[in-house]
Amino acid sequence: MLCVPQSHSDAVDHWRNILLKLSASRVLITGATGFIGGRIAERLWLDYQMSARCLVQSFAGASRLARLPVSLYPGNMLDKDSLEKAIGDSNVIFHCAYGKSDDSALNARINEEGLQNIGELALKRGVERFIHLSSVAVYGTEPPEVVTEKTPLRLSEDEYGNSKIRTEAVCQDLMKRGLPIVIIRPTIVFGPFSPIWTIGAIKRVLSGGWENTGDINGLCNPVFIDDLVNGLFLCVKNDSAIGQIFNISGPQAITWNDFFNAYKKIAGIVHEPSHPNRKAQTILATVRPFSRRIIKMLRKPIEPQMLDIYEWLKVSRPGLAAELYALASSGIQEDEKRRFNQKTVYPIEKAKKIIGYQPKTFSEGMEITKQWLKYYEYIR
Repeated sequence: MLCVPQSHSDAVDHWRNILLKLSASRVLITGATGFIGGRIAERLWLDYQMSARCLVQSFAGASRLARLPVSLYPGNMLDKDSLEKAIGDSNVIFHCAYGKSDDSALNARINEEGLQNIGELALKRGVERFIHLSSVAVYGTEPPEVVTEKTPLRLSEDEYGNSKIRTEAVCQDLMKRGLPIVIIRPTIVFGPFSPIWTIGAIKRVLSGGWENTGDINGLCNPVFIDDLVNGLFLCVKNDSAIGQIFNISGPQAITWNDFFNAYKKIAGIVHEPSHPNRKAQTILATVRPFSRRIIKMLRKPIEPQMLDIYEWLKVSRPGLAAELYALASSGIQEDEKRRFNQKTVYPIEKAKKIIGYQPKTFSEGMEITKQWLKYYEYIR
């Protein structure tokens, strides 16, 4: 069992050992064009000078990977021939691929049948470590206040979480047949390129989409992307990790208000968006939910026309377009309140004890995120 490094020199030796072990590996990343898969490929090259094999659905979505000396293999999780070409002589697989189309049945096949496909090949090739990226969504939409790796999984109305539960069942079966699997369940992953919890979050606060209301007091469990990737790397050659499941989060939970206020701070938003008077503010707060419902009802039948009108307004009436966007997206929607009021925490003691996981503080991750947002001109 690996102990946590106690000093700077211990930490250096610890990561040097990880470096040596990773350098001897031949890595395949599925879902390599995604947020997490892409960062794994970057870190392998930048930190360890390792050129990963990357399974990509199309070259069109591989612009982030194209600047790296990686090997790109077009294919998908349901095409066994493409998987066989991609896996080659790999002895480590980071499995990050998952279905994200509008077709839930297809997504389920990609997640479950696709995992079975790559798992069978991994068994056949004698892969030494298979890291499966799951999610804390497996604990359901109403998890208890403290969730450890022993907390029972819960099916819910969230199909993403349900599919992750089914993929973990596939993992358990493959594990019984001898595949050395590690299952990782990340929490709220933020940082450079995060589509929801960084890009989506900064756009939300810039459009007035987060309000510090008294009826929102739940907890957020953020984890910085590089901390998650560090956790994945720690599992690669640590034999104690085989067969284990790890919740991976940051060092502590914070409130959702603190999470979004951190983005407001780096965006230079000091105060809540103000309205001409309290009466107008009250009216707008009342109208917003109805406006969103109307937009949602109209979206399907006239979505093309709505998009055309919106694109025209962005050019001819940018101020009005911005107001419409803020009206449609601002505020905390009713279906979000349950999530933002949950007070669940995900302790990481198991990952600390077994693999020596040591995440950064939230503020350290946000400082790096701030610099990235400035570089890509999301903020000034």
